[in-house]
This record gives sequence, structure tokens and C-alpha cells, in this order.
Amino acid sequence: MKISICIPTYNRPDLLKEAINSCIEQTYLPDEIIVCDDSTNDESKLLIESFQNQTHININYMKNNPPLGQAANVNKLFATAKGEKIVLLHDDDLLIKTALEKMISTFEADHSIDAVYGKQYIINEDGVIDEKHSEHLNAYYFRTSYYSENRLSPLEAGMVQQFPNDCYMLNKAVINKVHYRNKSQIGHAGDFDFGFQLGVQGYNLHFINEYTAKYRITKSSVARNGTDSGYQAFKIIRQAGIAGKSKKTDPVNVVLRRKAPVAILQAAKKGEKKEALNIYFSKWHRSSILTLGGMRRMVNILF
Repeated sequence: MKISICIPTYNRPDLLKEAINSCIEQTYLPDEIIVCDDSTNDESKLLIESFQNQTHININYMKNNPPLGQAANVNKLFATAKGEKIVLLHDDDLLIKTALEKMISTFEADHSIDAVYGKQYIINEDGVIDEKHSEHLNAYYFRTSYYSENRLSPLEAGMVQQFPNDCYMLNKAVINKVHYRNKSQIGHAGDFDFGFQLGVQGYNLHFINEYTAKYRITKSSVARNGTDSGYQAFKIIRQAGIAGKSKKTDPVNVVLRRKAPVAILQAAKKGEKKEALNIYFSKWHRSSILTLGGMRRMVNILF
């Protein structure tokens, strides 16, 4: 099966170099690597030229002028990819050496699968793995051995973000139908919304209990998480009209309870105080109203 790895990048040539190295060192090599560049300089272009002289793998470089932004950049990558299987890799993340081999073998064993993804290691800016944080992250996002046996439904997998932001492998046919929606529609929640769309549309999202990726925590990634992504994700679920069951453990209730505190703060910061109050007094936040955190959130709304 032909594999295309798609890498959107923006002004991070040093990290992009590591990302590409993780692709060309795979035990199952990709057929092409596509880099779509929103950078404000030519450093990434020069880096790609040096790689093109080092490997027989086709590296297709595209420069966006003016920059496209995340959604359009990813959609351009997906539209350009020629492989039967598509992998999205953010420029600051890495693929485990056996990632493509493990994901391809899963597809070969079950042709009903539409997307495959595994567990992630958390790494710092220097690439050092944080084992404890990694274990917590995977448990938080339902990526444990239990869920390789007791599978979430597609909707659940997309909504609770078991389906990750990147380092997954998709059938090309899927991305011909599902795209990243633009910022004007869903704010900074593009990665969440893409997985959510896949789940709502019932695609077979398949988790394997193997480490396939390294997710890097950088200053810029922390900054991105401080935007409106939590608030927008909360709105996406509610606007879809999806109702949770009465059980607290129902995935709809789990994800809305998790997102409510940050959604309140982000809504308040955007000046949308009415929305912040609606979430504050909703059933997904009600139990936290009298806590210290809940009181602090009310102060943020009022002042």
C-alpha cells in the first residue's frame, strides 16, 4: 500500500528536520512526504532541498504565499497526497520508528477500518520522554489496553479525542469526503473538529495498543491550547445536538464535563459572558460551582 505523510509547517525548521527524520527512518518506508509551508522565510525550503539529496523517498515541497493557516494548509496537503493511506504529522511531533509498519499491518488485517492510531509519548522541546505524563495522557484519552478490547463507537472515539490530533493513518477515500473546516466556522478547534466529524459520520476509527507517536509540548503548543479551542469544541458538540445518557460515565457527559471549565474561561475572555454563564450553570459544571475553581471562574466572567 502506498503511504503519503503530510506535514504542515510554520517557521520551525529545526523541529521540521526531526519530524522528517522520523519519517525516513521508518521500518516501513512511505512513498512520499509532502511538506506544505506557511513560513515567513525560506529556511524550511532550504532544509527540504538538503533532504531531497539524502533520500530516495519523494519529498514534495509547497510554499504558501500568502500563508494559508492551519485548515487550508492541511486540506491542501490532503488534496495533493497520492497515497492510498494518508498520515498527518505536525512539524513538532515525531513518528515512532515502527509506526507505519504497525498501522499498515492493522489495515491489512481488517479492510473495514478507515483510520488507525496508537498511543503517544509526551516529549519536551529537547525530545526527552516524560513516562509518567505519557501514561496519564493515554489514560485520559481512552488509549489503554482496555479500549483495544472494548472499543469505543466512532462517535465516542472522535468526541473524547481518542482519535488524536495527528500521527494517525487514514484511507485516502475518507479525506476525499471529510475536510478541515476553517477558523471562521470552528475557531482554533480544527483538530478536534476533524476527529469529531469522522466520528459523527460513522467512520471505523481503530485504536491499537501500541506507541506510534511522540507528541511534543512546546511553548507554542501551550499557547495554542490557551486560545478558544476548548470553548469551540464544547460548542461543536452542543450544536450537533448530541445528548448524553443519564450515566456520568457516558462519553458525551465525560467530554463536556472536562471541557466546561476551560470553555467558561475562554468564552469570558472572548467577551461572550452570556455563553460563559450558560456553561457555568449547565449540568456539566454544576457540581463545581461551589469549589474554589468554580468561584474563580465566576470572577473571570464578572470582571
